[in-house]
Amino acid sequence: MKVLMVYTNTYRMFAPAPLGASLVASRLRGDGHDVRFLDLMFVKSPAAEAARVARDFQPDLVCYSIRNRDNQMSAAFFDPLPVIRSIVSAVRAVRPVPVLLGGTAFTTFPRQWLDALDADYGMTGDDLASISRFVASLAAGSPDLGVPGLVHRADGGVRSNPFAIRGYADVVFDNWDLLDLRSYRRSLTTLWDAALVVRTGCPFQCAFCDYFQTFGTRWVLRPPRQVAEEALALQRRGARSVIFADAGFNRPLDHAKQVLEACIAAGVRLNLTIIFEPGEVDREFTQLFHRAGGRGAVLYAGSLSDTVLTRLRKPFRVDDVVEGAGLLRQAGVTSSLFLTFGGPGETPGTVEETFRAVPKIPAIRTLVDHGFRIQPGTELRQIAIDEGVISADDDCFNATFYHSPATPPDMLKARLKRYEAEHRWDNLKALPFLAGLMWNKFRP
Repeated sequence: MKVLMVYTNTYRMFAPAPLGASLVASRLRGDGHDVRFLDLMFVKSPAAEAARVARDFQPDLVCYSIRNRDNQMSAAFFDPLPVIRSIVSAVRAVRPVPVLLGGTAFTTFPRQWLDALDADYGMTGDDLASISRFVASLAAGSPDLGVPGLVHRADGGVRSNPFAIRGYADVVFDNWDLLDLRSYRRSLTTLWDAALVVRTGCPFQCAFCDYFQTFGTRWVLRPPRQVAEEALALQRRGARSVIFADAGFNRPLDHAKQVLEACIAAGVRLNLTIIFEPGEVDREFTQLFHRAGGRGAVLYAGSLSDTVLTRLRKPFRVDDVVEGAGLLRQAGVTSSLFLTFGGPGETPGTVEETFRAVPKIPAIRTLVDHGFRIQPGTELRQIAIDEGVISADDDCFNATFYHSPATPPDMLKARLKRYEAEHRWDNLKALPFLAGLMWNKFRP
């Protein structure tokens, strides 16, 4: 069966080469299908290019990987739906074959995406075996509608089969030949060439986060040696900057240390970045991270007010943020601090409390936003319903940002604008680090 796999993401901010989509493509290729992988990230006219490839390749099935519903940033909002819809329509016009959707965004909003794109099928969850089984059934001419995770049309509506959360503990990422690492390395906006994962799942259900719906509430840990081998494979293919895309790389701490030790032992020489979770860190970890090539840590604190952190259900407090960032700095690792104002419990007083605490964090840059994107199945959604921000029948497919009643958007916009004006030169501290990162990307 000829399968066209389309990675639809065109939002370049921080986005590394597509890990999940290429993994699915690799699995289908291993099943014996003729697979064409199309990454539209750097294409000037995504719809036209997708139509051209479909016309030339003549696929029997087109799969679309949807990374995010939106960028979840109130201050600089981006909605990919119009672009994705134009891609699907353009391909359908030249090749009207079945359409299969997938990706983390699809798992969150399966029915909505199926309707928005007028697709035939979709796959929720992360079970490669289910995808393999369903595509095989399509190739045989008899779609297996009982496959776990399958979303399809039935009885005038949409039916979703339950899916099991598998994780990637037994998955080997050997699909690097499908990725155009050179384009990601040359891009000014995509800071990292590629991404790796060391575990899936998260036992912490922060009030605003829907991660658990896709990856579960327990950690599924990948073998450290295997992660190191994958990092080495990326290095041999020309990658220079890689991010560990886990939501809090350093949890659980012992496993994170084992991964770093394995990378050191394997001779990995990449510039590594992690998403850092305060509250579980020690000096040994930060030193190991630096020895392994760690140069940057993305520190998403959310707030620097213990009152707000408690309401957000974050598993750390302000002192943990200060300590963690300090240990990273001592080890020679550069931190970036991300803050989002306006969450539950936010008041003008907690806003000022956060700003007063910022100088305590040894970060080279502080990025601020306001409003939390309301996601289905989260505590924040229920709070928003109770406060009349959204109605009980709002499926959250179209973005609504929650702001505490005490800190409405206009008030926060004015305060953040004033803060940025007062600290407009602060981010100059990041220039040496960013220059080094760009040099690493562009050097011969």
